[in-house]
Amino acid sequence: MNTIAPPHSETAVIDLSEVIAIKNLRTTIGRANVPIVDGINLSIKRGKTLGIVGESGCGKSMLSLSVMGLVPPICRIEGSINLTGQDLVGLSDGQMRRIRGKRIAMIFQEPMTSLNPVLTVGFQIVEAMRAHDSYSTAKSLRERAIRALEQVRMPAAERRFDEYPHQLSGGMRQRAAIAMALCCKPEVLIADEPTTALDVTVQAEILDLLRDLQAETQMAIILISHDLGVVAQMADEVAVMYAGRIVEHASCTSLFEDPQHPYTIGLLGSIPRMDIEEKELLSIDGNVPLLTSMPNGCRFHPRCVFSDIKCARERPVLQGINENHFVACIHSPIEETSK
Repeated sequence: MNTIAPPHSETAVIDLSEVIAIKNLRTTIGRANVPIVDGINLSIKRGKTLGIVGESGCGKSMLSLSVMGLVPPICRIEGSINLTGQDLVGLSDGQMRRIRGKRIAMIFQEPMTSLNPVLTVGFQIVEAMRAHDSYSTAKSLRERAIRALEQVRMPAAERRFDEYPHQLSGGMRQRAAIAMALCCKPEVLIADEPTTALDVTVQAEILDLLRDLQAETQMAIILISHDLGVVAQMADEVAVMYAGRIVEHASCTSLFEDPQHPYTIGLLGSIPRMDIEEKELLSIDGNVPLLTSMPNGCRFHPRCVFSDIKCARERPVLQGINENHFVACIHSPIEETSK
């Protein structure tokens, strides 16, 4: 295997076009400092989308909450989260509130839990703007909020402004959540499973909307999902997470055409394909390990069909098989016949 430096490693050259660069990020919980997110290195450029995939419990959502500074008080964040020159790690709650929503925003998978059910949609969007603009009049903020709803293609936006979340359909609630996230024109949008609770038709509409808004504003998007089909449509690059670590990072095309980590191969093999006839799908035996009982060496080795004694002893690091594809596996590159 080549030793090309992975993105934003110690030896990588800093790219000035990066909007956000995450370096050696480690989030731990409790007095024992049990790692939930362990040594993450990622970066994303303006106008690009980074997909983060993996099973439930692999650390995707905790990574997003770490970037937003929304982890519980019992958690501790180490490393660096550089947002266009400003390190977010170590900032006070007040400092993060001035950044959160204005420079970096987030939409969640279930808008019914992220929107306050006793406040109108318009009031919540106005409050998001007022947090970063204390000078505009109430009339001006209302007009801007309605424009934000129109921007996300909300039907009858002026009427929806005065309605409550329960009066809207699931797709409309997600549009309202997107409007609230984007009303202050953030540089980075984190979308955590933004279409999971939606039917297929509405899901396609929301993805089209995010693409159009990104093209218009050139914001960077971090798309967190367990749905590889959604990631294939949206992402320029993909990072695969397992047990709190990145095990593979590649361009979207390279990852889907030539997956290298056994975990990625298993994930892709579990998806039905329309272009070939398959009698049965692949499955990955076992479960993601508990935080308190992580295996030594490669954390995937107890479930891996390629594992050997060395896998249980050595922690693999991300290394490049080419300049756009990095994998943390001592058996990579894996030949096509082995997949």
